[in-house]
Amino acid sequence: MSLSDKMSGFAHFEMTALPALNRLVSTTDRIFSRWPDTVKNPPESDREKLVREMQACCEKDDWAGVKMYLVTSAARALFDEERRSRSDLAGLRQFYFDECKISTRPSFLNAMFSVYLSTYVSGADHTRELAKALTVSVERLGPRWAQLIAAIPEILDADQAHEALGKLMYDMDDPWTELNRVGLRKPHDAGLLAHAHLAFVNLIRPGLKFRGEMERLLSWLKPDGHETKTAGAAEAIEALLGHWVNQAPAADDLTYLTENLISLYGDPRVSRGIAWNGLSEPALNVIMRWLTGENIRFFLDVVSAVEDNHMWAPRKKFWLGLHRQGRIDAAWVAFSPRGAEEAKRKTAGSRGNARPGYGHQIAGGTRSNTSLLILQIGRKIVIEGSHNYKVHVFDHSHPKCPKLYQFSYDCEDIRLIPEWRTMPPPPTTHVKAHQSGWEGWVLEHI
Repeated sequence: MSLSDKMSGFAHFEMTALPALNRLVSTTDRIFSRWPDTVKNPPESDREKLVREMQACCEKDDWAGVKMYLVTSAARALFDEERRSRSDLAGLRQFYFDECKISTRPSFLNAMFSVYLSTYVSGADHTRELAKALTVSVERLGPRWAQLIAAIPEILDADQAHEALGKLMYDMDDPWTELNRVGLRKPHDAGLLAHAHLAFVNLIRPGLKFRGEMERLLSWLKPDGHETKTAGAAEAIEALLGHWVNQAPAADDLTYLTENLISLYGDPRVSRGIAWNGLSEPALNVIMRWLTGENIRFFLDVVSAVEDNHMWAPRKKFWLGLHRQGRIDAAWVAFSPRGAEEAKRKTAGSRGNARPGYGHQIAGGTRSNTSLLILQIGRKIVIEGSHNYKVHVFDHSHPKCPKLYQFSYDCEDIRLIPEWRTMPPPPTTHVKAHQSGWEGWVLEHI
């Protein structure tokens, strides 16, 4: 006897007239958009209790008053990462496998198919048993999953479903939209979709030196109107940056990738989230190198717009030349209030927080308009400034050496560090005005 026969208390309704089909489809799409799953994941605090309640029902074979909500919610808890291999729950898992084979209740089978998708791990025992049981009942599944099986016949292959789905995604122009159309209403979900994402990234990787494929992957990571994908983001970023470890993309592609990755995952220098932490060192070095160049260019462009000074052309040539030579390891900017306003104006059309981050120069008085460029060159920290601010070169060992990536800097405090007021400047600090030969002086001291 199936669980459907054992459970009581379910009402039966007479068939009523159906609304117009186009209206029904439109309503269904709105419902699935807002509530993609008919059975929600129970909170972690309730999961063990749900599983134990369901286990007790099975052991006593007592189903009086049991609601389908308990059965399906307990299934989601039972097959999560913590419980799907526990030996004390083996009997309960077998109960679900057996029930999937004989049940005629669509609500139960649809929920179990959703559990299979969200807990899929290629080749895992629980995945293989669920796939085997659902294959027996495939003709009793609802139309949503029937549509999905028709689009991806291999979806109940417990070993290769993710590869088949990844291949399907690779053949799609817009994976997010097209996966929704075949019935996968949460394309960034865990389980099968998480594994398929990695398969898709591996397939698209060779083409990511071309703008069209960059755009397709980034649109998948952040579909319009939806949240940014975080699980598997490190692998996607690695694929996007991997081509450029030993070469550079075209300038517009470099800016495109830099702005979009920062917009989606923040500036890795100040916000090292899970996406950036998962990168290999060579790939992380690529984005850090790009950010260095972007900071230098951005600083010089902004200061050029707010200060009429003939010295900016040679300064730009000098610092960008050092960057192209690979001499500058890192760069950070601290804008004056006026410089910050110009920076906002220049980035007004950018997507989200698309520009590299920057700090603020807070000294007032005659230095209120001074902006700073802070560079790391080997063991040296170099401070370049606008409005006749002298170049400062600090050895990294200097006890008051300015640090990169700070929120605020006081250019007067920095200027006074090497003066020490009551004693000569220490040998680890050097200062030079932008007079004839200043470039050679910088090269000598770095």
